[in-house]
Amino acid sequence: MREADLYPWVHSFLEARFRDRLRPTYGALEAVSAITATSGGAASGYWSRPDLAMAALWRGKYALHWTLDLHAFEVKTATGCTPAAVHEALSHAAMVHFAHLVWHNPAWDDGKPECRAILERCERYGIGLIVIADFENLDEFTVRLTGRRHEPSIEAIDEFIETRFPEIERDRLAGWIGERR
Repeated sequence: MREADLYPWVHSFLEARFRDRLRPTYGALEAVSAITATSGGAASGYWSRPDLAMAALWRGKYALHWTLDLHAFEVKTATGCTPAAVHEALSHAAMVHFAHLVWHNPAWDDGKPECRAILERCERYGIGLIVIADFENLDEFTVRLTGRRHEPSIEAIDEFIETRFPEIERDRLAGWIGERR
């Protein structure tokens, strides 16, 4: 299996389940997601193309302002996840607020050294970890670790949205932002 074979399943998870994790209890959320593995400029760098991304515009019920959070997702197959994958996901933190590693690992076991090594690295660098036991079943996607917020520059955020998201998602996001200004 190739990473690209997992993208549609991960995208379904983001739309059906992950989005709900971002929704404030009493506030509001608008979000767009896309497969972004082949987007971005040719000179953008080897590790600067997350496989999927989500832009979430949210606010609490009593908050005075809306917040925009960008999430990047690096997808790895059962045999393709190494400690370097964590560093690849970490490199996305220069462009997004939350970086995540998504690992298809049907045999996940906290006691296995390779599982523990990935989990510990993700924790050390503030990378979210999502483990997939069965990619055809959204109930088999488990958020093992919630990532920490990173602070990319405003220029990096704008560049990421402009070069990674398809036009329809950019337009939808821009519309939401325009309505709230």
